[in-house]
Amino acid sequence: MAQEQGRGRRLARRRRANIDGPTQFVRVSMSEGERARLFVLEERTGRSASEILVSGALYAENSESLAERRALASELMAVRRYLAALSNNVNQLARHANATGEFPQEARTALDRVRVIAERVNATIDGLGR
Repeated sequence: MAQEQGRGRRLARRRRANIDGPTQFVRVSMSEGERARLFVLEERTGRSASEILVSGALYAENSESLAERRALASELMAVRRYLAALSNNVNQLARHANATGEFPQEARTALDRVRVIAERVNATIDGLGR
């Protein structure tokens, strides 16, 4: 893997993933301070410098890059799956309650909370698509 030297640190060169079509190279000038800040952002996000710069330039009006929005949507979908599994457990409690006539108040409260959270997650995911 190609390496570049940067202030005593060795950096692995990263390639921006999923570039459609032929690539174009653009040279960008920046101060040492700006490059240091970009390096910190690369380390923090695990993204390449070109991906950060391109997403910043093309998606600046959203204040979040497309990659960050996709990661957030993916995380929210995982939360939604977790809530679905939790809801199944609450439904099992309900079946037990129907069979025995006992339904604890805590289970009812938990079910209400699951519904509220699931609605908020769905609204957030729908908002990301806009």
